[in-house]
Amino acid sequence: MSLLCGCWRWHKNSEFSRGEEHVGTVSTAQRKDELGPPSKSEMAADALLSTLEIVAETIPFPAVGTAVKAAVRLIEICQQVRESFEQADELKERVRGLSLVLVQGLSGKPVEEITDSLKRDIEQLQGDLHYIEEKLTDISKQHRILVILFKNANEEAVQKCLKRLDGSLSSFELSRQVQNATDLKKLESDIETYYKTLQATWENTEEMKRSIEEIKAILRNYNPEFRQEIKSTSRKPRFPPRSRIFYGRDELVYDLAKKLVPALNDTEQVFLALLGTGGMGKTSAALAVVEHQLVLERYGGSQTLDDILTELEPPSGKPALQPYRLLLLDNFETPWHLDSQREVEKLLLELMNISRLSIVITMRANQPPTDQKWEIELIKPVDADASARIYTEIYPKTSTKGLYELLDTVGHLPLAITLLAKYASTNQATPTRLLRDWRLEGPDVLTTTDDGADNMINKSIALSIDKPPMNKSTDALSLLNLLAFFPAPLPHEHLAEYWVPETINQLKAVSVLSKTALVELTDATVFVIPVVRSYIIRRTPQPDLVATRAHIHRVCCSLLALHKSSPGDDSYIADKAFISSQEVNFRCILLDATSEPIANVSPEILEALLTLSWHQCWTRPRLDLVEHTLSVAKKALNAKYEAESQACSAEMYFLLNQFDHAIERVSLAHSQFISLQDRRSAAGCTIRLIEYMMYKGDDMEVLSLADRARTEYGADDVLGQAMCTLFVGQIYWGEQEGLKARTHLEQAKVQFEQLGSRLELGRCLFFLARTYQEHPALALDSLSIALRLANEALDIFRQHGREEYITQCLTALATILKEDKQYSAALRTALQALDSAKSLGDSNGVSQALCQNGDILFRMGDYEGAQDALRKSLIALEGMADSFTKTRNKDRCNKVLAMIEEQSRSTYCEEDEEEEDGMGPCVERRFPGGTHLVAFPGL
Repeated sequence: MSLLCGCWRWHKNSEFSRGEEHVGTVSTAQRKDELGPPSKSEMAADALLSTLEIVAETIPFPAVGTAVKAAVRLIEICQQVRESFEQADELKERVRGLSLVLVQGLSGKPVEEITDSLKRDIEQLQGDLHYIEEKLTDISKQHRILVILFKNANEEAVQKCLKRLDGSLSSFELSRQVQNATDLKKLESDIETYYKTLQATWENTEEMKRSIEEIKAILRNYNPEFRQEIKSTSRKPRFPPRSRIFYGRDELVYDLAKKLVPALNDTEQVFLALLGTGGMGKTSAALAVVEHQLVLERYGGSQTLDDILTELEPPSGKPALQPYRLLLLDNFETPWHLDSQREVEKLLLELMNISRLSIVITMRANQPPTDQKWEIELIKPVDADASARIYTEIYPKTSTKGLYELLDTVGHLPLAITLLAKYASTNQATPTRLLRDWRLEGPDVLTTTDDGADNMINKSIALSIDKPPMNKSTDALSLLNLLAFFPAPLPHEHLAEYWVPETINQLKAVSVLSKTALVELTDATVFVIPVVRSYIIRRTPQPDLVATRAHIHRVCCSLLALHKSSPGDDSYIADKAFISSQEVNFRCILLDATSEPIANVSPEILEALLTLSWHQCWTRPRLDLVEHTLSVAKKALNAKYEAESQACSAEMYFLLNQFDHAIERVSLAHSQFISLQDRRSAAGCTIRLIEYMMYKGDDMEVLSLADRARTEYGADDVLGQAMCTLFVGQIYWGEQEGLKARTHLEQAKVQFEQLGSRLELGRCLFFLARTYQEHPALALDSLSIALRLANEALDIFRQHGREEYITQCLTALATILKEDKQYSAALRTALQALDSAKSLGDSNGVSQALCQNGDILFRMGDYEGAQDALRKSLIALEGMADSFTKTRNKDRCNKVLAMIEEQSRSTYCEEDEEEEDGMGPCVERRFPGGTHLVAFPGL
């Protein structure tokens, strides 16, 4: 197996071997084709350096001549590599300028005038030039594949040479004499004058004549040969060791290993691309795959590159005899996004044409680099358990409080988890503290130095943002800034239709973002991972951030206003689905719009907050957003929205079975609506107060409240009056006055049918069904009537998408079926009620549904199942505040549990008697409902 791991990164920290034999050169003709003939200025410059060599030999300090000769060699090497590296010319000019300074300053001086300090500076310069020469020589010897793949690493090496030369310039005393180009021209003139003096002195010397002739020949025939070594270094690449802390990837590694080792008759080559965002663990996964036993058995363990590179020129004539080899190209986006992408692609295709050579690449992208048939694997974050294991393995002493929330916040990105755990281990920071700091600072929480050089997360993200193709696309950067405001995946059609301004070309921008893997793309959505989101928001220039934020807030408010409807409205089902699909994003945007303590909150923002709060109330109640909405309304001194927020929070508390809080909030809302002279909203609060008090068990004042509501609605409000009639019937039902309840409910039913108020009609049918079920004397076939009415109510609730009512109706329907001895149908319906209550997070509904399941199972003879359901029902009640509803459910559960215990004792006694008669310990029993139970002693 042959590995080129980190091929543009590994050499960055490795010494290239030196002194290897040259196995080939590029011809002079080829040099002319590639570089063209030297310019006149280049010829003049290098002629001057040749002159410098001669003058330097006359200086009575040998290190000067050695340094100048090294400088001349460096100029030649810079000329060779200048087409490959942008900074080569800059390096050449600095060396040339330094040589001029050196020779001009010392020519003609006796040795005793050269100070010890100056001698040390010259010796340091000689050492620096030797170091630079070694580095550039290594680069010039690289195979053409390596020149392309290592371009970034080589550029960094040249940059290091420049910095080293700057050090010499700053310490070398004579450099202070050089201020500008005029000084250099004067130096050149001085050296030419001194050279002419030497020429006159040496004109009768044959050796000097030969030297002069050689210089003239150089000037006439200047054409430095461009040499390029094609033999690769023979040392084996040392890929970075895989971390021992590697969790959550076992199944992935095994699947990828199997892809790399298909049946021999299927294919001799596999091209595998591991793609995804930076920090996702692509390299670790790749190293784990190539170390897998399946892969080692197929490809072996060799790590040299010689055999692969040799195959390029010329290819082997016996492919069947070639061994199977595997090439790992890590961080392939680095060479792929260089300006020489066509040449990189050509080289990759040449590699792919080598017989029996399989290739694995890791790349920050969502698509592979070429159109060849790649096996593609998008590397995703690890799961929550693996994240926690990574964190606690690195920092075993950590607290677990807040840990999973912290891991969720960073999106379970392996790099972020690892760095946060290492950071916490150095300062004992708790997950809760890190979570708070992350929310304030984002990835900057990991920066401990003033220059930020130690922040690996920021470095990782910057690698994708600050280089091609991102830095060549303003559309991509603008779209990324916009997407950073969305914590959840955003549908493509929503992005195009609502969010992206016309000034951004969405298709081009998404294409660039996909190439860099700064977004995760599916067929339906686009998404930016949390760590990148946090980085972008904190790095976007403030004017751009303000403009983008204002645009997003405006669109969010308009969308929520467009889809604002209530249960019973024709558009409610569609509106609910739309808001639900983007609820996380809407919530994040609105919290962002109201996060500042002195934020100037517009009525549109308040309306949007209230719309989303009611949506949560009708789908899955929770308090955080509605409490925030109420707080914002109070700070904004907006009495209307404060009253509406109070009413919404009251309903939320009611659905969460916190009846005291619900009564308190709805009473406050009622008073505020009265102050605003909004009597209809006040009447609505009175109606809700009736229901809240009935659930709590305060029935004494509810009839008077119904009278108050009638007055507040006014006689002209037909719907309001019908609602009052419905609640009077509900009150009588709660008081077990069946006849009065039926009378009022039938009256309300007619009114709702005339008004076309379907949802309210459904509530009326629901309470009629319960009235007939609980009062058999009202009709001979009361259970049949109850069953029909309950099914009609359930259909209406499902048509209007009111989940709370669906749960209640399913529970009531299960009760009716149970009493009608349709146990199988009753059990199915009770299980549906349980699922519905769970989806709402309704502990009271869960308890009632479990209690029904337990009662039905008991009647079916499944004692063990019944006990399990009933005990879980009691557990569900533990978090509820004391109320009539809680007491009633608890009493029902305990009653059925007592019946099961009594029945079990009776069964055991009968079994003991039968054992004495020789019938054995295990007998079959038949229980009500016709089902069977095999009873064992001790059950």
